[in-house]
Amino acid sequence: MNKILILVFFLLASCSKKNELENIFTCDKNEYWSYKNNCGSYGIYFKFNSDGSHDKYLSKPIDEGKGFDLFNNDGDVISGPRTWSIKNDSIFVWDKGVYKIESCNENIIILTYYHYKEKNKKCSVALKKVLDK
Repeated sequence: MNKILILVFFLLASCSKKNELENIFTCDKNEYWSYKNNCGSYGIYFKFNSDGSHDKYLSKPIDEGKGFDLFNNDGDVISGPRTWSIKNDSIFVWDKGVYKIESCNENIIILTYYHYKEKNKKCSVALKKVLDK
């Protein structure tokens, strides 16, 4: 009986942590995650939706004022399903990429992965929350 109670406790604690992480990743209406990858990419913004999808945004040009424009597709390049999920309380699955969650709070998320061409090169992604005022 004690073993069953301990197992139930750990299952509930695990689900609670997963829900907490999912809540951190999802944003309010005027919030976005600024993306910066030390292996190359930056200047893109994302929103992670509670339904497990995500959207990509670009910052508007200065002459168009502040804000963000939806940028899921680039001309003739159409992106497929855009998905994300949390696995095992420490893995972030983003489209086909798998990232380790190094640190995570409501303002900044640090993810790591190994470069797809240089297998020994560890890359990090910083997602910093920004507001569209």
